[in-house]
Amino acid sequence: MINFLQRAWLPGLLLALAIAFVSAPAQANSGGIFGFFSGGNSNEPLPAEQAFPFSAERAGAQTIVARWDTKDGYYLYRDKLDFSLKGTDAEIVEIELSPGELKDDPYFGEQKVLFGTAEARLTLSEPVSGDFTLTAYYQGCAQAGLCYPPLSIDYPFGSAPPEAPTPTVNPAPTDAGAIPPPNDTDRLAGLLEGGNLALILGAFFVAGLLLAFTACLYPMIPILSGLIAGDRGEKSSKRAFLLSFVYVQATAVTYAIAGALAGLSGQAIQADMQSPWILGSFAAVFVLLALSMFGLYDLQLPASWQTRLNQLSNKQRGGNLIGVAIMGMLSALIVGACSGPALIAALVFISNTGDAWLGGLALYVMANGMGIPLLIIGTAAGKWLPRSGPWMVTVKKIFGVGFLAVALWMIERILPGSVGLALWGALLLGCAVYLGAFDSLTAEADGTQRLRKFGGLLLFLWGSLVLIGAAAGNRDFWQPLHGVGFAPAGAQQELRFQPVKTVNDLGRAISAAQQSGRPVMLDVYADWCVYCVQLEQRTFTDPEVQRTLADAVLLKADVTAMDDDDRALLSHLNVFLPPAVIFYGADGSERKGFRISGFMPPASFTPHARQALFAEAI
Repeated sequence: MINFLQRAWLPGLLLALAIAFVSAPAQANSGGIFGFFSGGNSNEPLPAEQAFPFSAERAGAQTIVARWDTKDGYYLYRDKLDFSLKGTDAEIVEIELSPGELKDDPYFGEQKVLFGTAEARLTLSEPVSGDFTLTAYYQGCAQAGLCYPPLSIDYPFGSAPPEAPTPTVNPAPTDAGAIPPPNDTDRLAGLLEGGNLALILGAFFVAGLLLAFTACLYPMIPILSGLIAGDRGEKSSKRAFLLSFVYVQATAVTYAIAGALAGLSGQAIQADMQSPWILGSFAAVFVLLALSMFGLYDLQLPASWQTRLNQLSNKQRGGNLIGVAIMGMLSALIVGACSGPALIAALVFISNTGDAWLGGLALYVMANGMGIPLLIIGTAAGKWLPRSGPWMVTVKKIFGVGFLAVALWMIERILPGSVGLALWGALLLGCAVYLGAFDSLTAEADGTQRLRKFGGLLLFLWGSLVLIGAAAGNRDFWQPLHGVGFAPAGAQQELRFQPVKTVNDLGRAISAAQQSGRPVMLDVYADWCVYCVQLEQRTFTDPEVQRTLADAVLLKADVTAMDDDDRALLSHLNVFLPPAVIFYGADGSERKGFRISGFMPPASFTPHARQALFAEAI
């Protein structure tokens, strides 16, 4: 059966993944996850006149009934509805509106909103005859995450039948540019509220697939490949696919359960797993596994344990499935603890509604999307890895280096940045020596030996640059010499953030900024958060971003320790996991809908921050 699946869908899946990988950046620029999933067309918002069809009729000499037949998936803000009359001396003296229902709106906080048919009964000051015009003012949103600007519509009354009115943007003293741009978190949260199961699962699967091409997945690749290489069973594609499938399913189930519990409790379990002693212990396990791969020793359990596990394994028709499943669960909690729009949307939905089943199912599907490349890589490893002999020894040593890299990737979260970078440099230099960077080549050396030496020299060069960058205080592995000796004139090396630790600290800082008439940006950060470090190294160092933030008060809440103060602050902010970038206007109120959860590159961050901080609030 597995062989049939591999023959039938694996080539097509590889092609689909290649297309997804190539098109992902463009899709991210044109609509994020929803642009990718919909092809840019099927989820386009309706024009206002189609989303909120309006009509009105007389209900007496002094009464008019106005009506919006709002389409499914859209809603009106009750307190934004208003009316005026033109062409008559009569005035509107009373407005009776449909009661509406409370909604925790991503843009304006808790609001009364109107779904479906919404009516307004208008009482006039005197009877009206002849021609006149009723003007209705309103504003609404799509549950998928788009908010319309304030609108107005003229509805004529008279002897002739009224033409179909067309709404226009209300020229109120508000800036339409202050409407928050739709983002993936709000769209996915709205999608969950909409309840369309097929669309929910499809969108979260694509979200996971896109997440697979980020730093969240990288450490899982050597873990899974090493498990397959170290498996004592028969090396085959079928066997490798089974191990990969078990690993991915363990990861997915753990994501779903941890996400459901986090949403219900208000605390993300992955954050609890980032304490120094847990990270250090898990990193030590990978160091031991690496040393075992190098052949320094064989990891052996007590004989009685081995006998019981062997009996259980035989019942499973061979294999290391329990160990692979355990490693998958730990990987989900510790290695792959990445936040992002899909995860945050699901956690917020579960927290607000208590629907852990739908939220957990969405996270399970997302994790399976993220695991598709792991299935492909794992199956390919089983097909291409050598069965036995000297080559297998070399392959195990390569995976041993991979385990060391995973251990370092985890432990650097709790080390000063330059120390972690120095350890990366040392690892690269060690690999260079092992590859024979300084070994002499004889005239009879073959191509493989020369290629190994060339690779060793490249690693030595890069490792040296990394060590130099670490000595200069840098922490970016891919740009180790950034700003060392040749920074552009006048460029600011880093933004100056004011630290806040407690809820009271945050309140005082925002109040002080309000008194000085300045907006605020709050960066919720942790050393163990991959996207936090990316924001710090790639976005906040961009000159254009720094110019945009120059007139704002910059606050940073470092929740690396996850102590009681950190938990209280995260609960106050309704943040489950860092990163979170939160914007406050000069009036001290949060700019709803502008939150960032995940990495945002400088080109996107600059207009987003400018709009959030300096546009007029609605």
